[in-house]
Amino acid sequence: MNRRAFLKSAGAVAALGAVPSIGRAQAKEVKVGYILPVTGPLAFEAQLSLNGLQLAVDEINSAGGIKALGGAKLTLLPGDTQNKVELGNSEAARLIDQGISVLIGPFSSLVAYSVRQVAEKNKTPFMLLAAVADNLTEGGLRYVFRVQPNGKAMSTLTMNNMLEMGKAASTPIKRVAMMHEDGNFGTTMGNHVEAFAGKLGYALVQRIPYSLKSPDFTAELSKIKASKPDLLVISGYYGDSKIIAETAAKLRIGVHALVGLANAAYSNPKFIADNRELTDQLFDGNYWHNPQSPRAKAVFAAYEKRFNSTLTSHGVQAYTVIGVLKDALERAGSADRDKLRDALSKTNLADHILPQDAIKFDDTGENVNATPALLQVQNGKPVVVGPARFAEAKPVFPVPKWHG
Repeated sequence: MNRRAFLKSAGAVAALGAVPSIGRAQAKEVKVGYILPVTGPLAFEAQLSLNGLQLAVDEINSAGGIKALGGAKLTLLPGDTQNKVELGNSEAARLIDQGISVLIGPFSSLVAYSVRQVAEKNKTPFMLLAAVADNLTEGGLRYVFRVQPNGKAMSTLTMNNMLEMGKAASTPIKRVAMMHEDGNFGTTMGNHVEAFAGKLGYALVQRIPYSLKSPDFTAELSKIKASKPDLLVISGYYGDSKIIAETAAKLRIGVHALVGLANAAYSNPKFIADNRELTDQLFDGNYWHNPQSPRAKAVFAAYEKRFNSTLTSHGVQAYTVIGVLKDALERAGSADRDKLRDALSKTNLADHILPQDAIKFDDTGENVNATPALLQVQNGKPVVVGPARFAEAKPVFPVPKWHG
């Protein structure tokens, strides 16, 4: 669907629901607005998130909707940011004007940082999806909630796990190189990897920010190779991370492992399927599901049947956000934004498919138990190699191919 048709469809949905449902105990629908970069450079990743939202919404609606609201159905209203801040703001405002009870999105941390002010001003709950930058929940905002781990949690677990792995393999990691996209997301991750260097005892020998639009990374990776790191950590999106891995392989980069940090490519089933040899034994510290959970297996099967593809980490997070929303709506007994916000703040949800304990939010809106998984591609599949209680395989480390 092109953007004009997309927005026309959104308008049509809005017209059908012209009578506001907010505040009515027996609402026929609960309007759920989402803003995602469904066109533009992050369209591929956005679609994976949208699939997860749609799967969860349809599952809830087919099971009778929101019981506390007389069986009200969830209605998704779309917004396209194209990964642009100004569009994110205007789309958020448009959806809020259409009477949504909650806003979900927007994938990009850069866009999220601005949109959160729009949501706060309009007292509309804003459930972050995929946006990882720490500063998104800072500043005393009351309406922002994030289910998945933030940048600090992602970085802490991933770097700790990699260093522990090195010790266990008698191959200590002393020198680390970092490449990251130069937006809010990548810069946040780079800042953490740099800050942790002194605490964890490694030297950050290179830190190279880059533009998502760059068509070639040969010069950057040649510089990294010359610095002789033990580990190359990469925080980026699908297209750029693919080029980096391909170029690192051609240059025989000489590291013990390539590690994605909240990377949109290195645990993505499509990326792995299309690049079997390249992706073998790549690591990624990322959002994930609990591989020990029977419910997670059922959700994966349902996704596979509907979309003829494998549910990804971003789809898992999107699916979970809707589950948290449903729980809050049932407890609030209302689609009113303020009542929903209060219910979200009191969330204690154990019925989920994430590798963590119950979902609970602190005063800033962060999920206090949010835990990323450490993944490694083995035999064409991303498998959990940490934390230990969720692990389904042992890691291969060091990875010989990067020295070959």
